Amino acid sequence: MRRLLLLPLLTLPALAQSALSPLKDHPLLKQAEAYLLAARKSLEAQAAPLALNVQGNYLRYGYTCEPEAVCTSLPESAQSLTLALVLTPFPFGEVADGVERAQIALRRAELAYRKTRAGLEAQAVAAYGRYQEARLGVRIAEKGLELARKALEAARKRQANPKELREAELALEEAQNRLEEAQRGLALALEAARDLVDPEAPLPPIPEPKGTTPLSLEEARLNLLEAQIALEAAQRSLLPTLQGSYTRYPSGNDTLSLSLSSKTLQPTLAYTRQNPAQAATALPGGGRYRATEELRLSLSLTLSPGLFAALEAAQAQARGAEEAFLAASRQARLQEESLKAGLLGARSALALAQSRKASAEKALEEAKKRLALGLESPLGVLQAELNLLQAELGLLQAENNLRNRLMELYQFYGELLEVNP
Repeated sequence: MRRLLLLPLLTLPALAQSALSPLKDHPLLKQAEAYLLAARKSLEAQAAPLALNVQGNYLRYGYTCEPEAVCTSLPESAQSLTLALVLTPFPFGEVADGVERAQIALRRAELAYRKTRAGLEAQAVAAYGRYQEARLGVRIAEKGLELARKALEAARKRQANPKELREAELALEEAQNRLEEAQRGLALALEAARDLVDPEAPLPPIPEPKGTTPLSLEEARLNLLEAQIALEAAQRSLLPTLQGSYTRYPSGNDTLSLSLSSKTLQPTLAYTRQNPAQAATALPGGGRYRATEELRLSLSLTLSPGLFAALEAAQAQARGAEEAFLAASRQARLQEESLKAGLLGARSALALAQSRKASAEKALEEAKKRLALGLESPLGVLQAELNLLQAELGLLQAENNLRNRLMELYQFYGELLEVNP
């Protein structure tokens, strides 16, 4: 019979003081942590090696006696107290099913935690990038406004025609509008980053993920394991149940017993104290006897069309889970290839953006040299500076896009950023 081993829990890295530190107090992450703790405690409860049961009984009697004087010798009430200890030396049968289902629930809670945190980390990284882009966008808008002002001043100094002046004034107005829009965008980016990321703190490094089993495939595997457990339980329901017990009566007041069932193989030790004491049994011909020990074996078998239908249903459920697992494997493989292709494209775009920035830096350097030689106007240098800022924005966007593609892979695998405390 297949048995599910307890899957080792991943070491979940803690969120340290970095740009991602606000995530540790996010409600969704707190919720996932609470569910994970609940699942862990449920497994501990299922796997407990023993259980103590205490049971008390009180009985009150009423009699009709002939003659009535006999009633005076009969007890009016009876009390008993039973202490039972249920031992679990090893999981078996229904107990093993309960432990395995608790293990699956714990694994699901762990996957849910990883999924939640990986999603929040991806949102935080994207919000961090948008804020940095918005901040650089404000700088570009400020440089564009400065360039528009200088251009208007130059047009006025050289006494440009009215059309050129109107165009320069319109360009200045547009530059002012772009700056205001960029400032609003920066405020919105900062608001969107709230509770997710600290945009002023350093972002932790984001290396390429290790490439573990995709989350969707792990979830499909758990569904398959659960279906197999249900199938085994349905098969066992068709088997006979053997129960055995041994009882010893040290006295009329005390009872010691040991019982065992083939469904669970959980030995149960029990001690019962009763008052009044169990009376000896009188024989018709005279004399009395009292049992001192008792050994009992019973075998039961239940067969019904419903049990066979339940078995067929469990078999169909298991086949469905197997097919779902195969489909999830194919889908995960295709999605992995697509995400990796997107990552390669992002790396190519980053290399191109780096080349553009290097070209813009060289162009600015050449413009400054020409300005020193009187071959370039200050407006030309300002335009070169603006072009460099725009190239820096393009590079920043390419870097953010690469990080976002990496975070998509992190979400796909359910991997978490290694944030060292």
